[in-house]
Amino acid sequence: MKVGIIGLGKMGQNHLNELGKNKNFKINALFDMVENKNLNAPFFTNLDEFLNQDNDIIIIATPTNSHLEIARKVFCKCKCVMIEKPLALNLNEINEISNLAKDHDVKVSVGFCERFNPAVLALKKELQNEEIISINIQRFSTYPQRISDVGILQDLAVHDLDLLHFLSAEKIINANILKSFNKDKQREDESIITCKLEKTIACVHQSWNSAQRLRKITLVSKNHFYEANLADFSLSKDGQNLELMTQTPLFGEHMALYDLLLNKENYLANIQNAYAVQEILEKF
Repeated sequence: MKVGIIGLGKMGQNHLNELGKNKNFKINALFDMVENKNLNAPFFTNLDEFLNQDNDIIIIATPTNSHLEIARKVFCKCKCVMIEKPLALNLNEINEISNLAKDHDVKVSVGFCERFNPAVLALKKELQNEEIISINIQRFSTYPQRISDVGILQDLAVHDLDLLHFLSAEKIINANILKSFNKDKQREDESIITCKLEKTIACVHQSWNSAQRLRKITLVSKNHFYEANLADFSLSKDGQNLELMTQTPLFGEHMALYDLLLNKENYLANIQNAYAVQEILEKF
């Protein structure tokens, strides 16, 4: 499959590096506003020239505030597109992207790559016959230099809200959002969201103020206690470590994108999933 990547910031580079190791894909074209001559693939600083390169799949990994504008052009040229999370700045933009995708008959996925974390996939499999009581997700790090257009809610909380939907297969019916501004008065850097799902209660906590990195899920079911470490891809059940596959989340996401192009079943997030997450942030 021939893949084009728009945007070569940190996330775009991550996609490029991972795709370069996957024999199922060929890096067909790269686009960024800043020229880079050290890449082993055709590189463009003109988007129209990039879009004329006959890509089977295009990945949009630019800042969130550019997604809608770029989608308007990309959907006219490519029928399978992945847009990095968050999909857009607000529900109105998500609706416009959705309408554009329908008008141009484009398959659109959203880059919630944590769905493909080996610990998350193993946990979801474990939960097939389990009744979930509560879910707690923590995601802590130092303040990032890579983010300039959104706060921690749209950068990290969207991952965790999507994981609540993904793991429980339940809708969030009520939520309470707390946030604080400690380093930048324009963008929140700490958030806690408590949620009531259809049957489950949950709490997700994100921080850009921590000296220690943490990416962890603890889940209580009717019969078991699970602890997933999303950083080292490990999962324990009642204190006993389970054996997991070792693939990276991006590898799993790319293979699901491959399946999407072939109309096969997959775990990719879609526009409706992104809408459900953004709705929580705007509604509550």
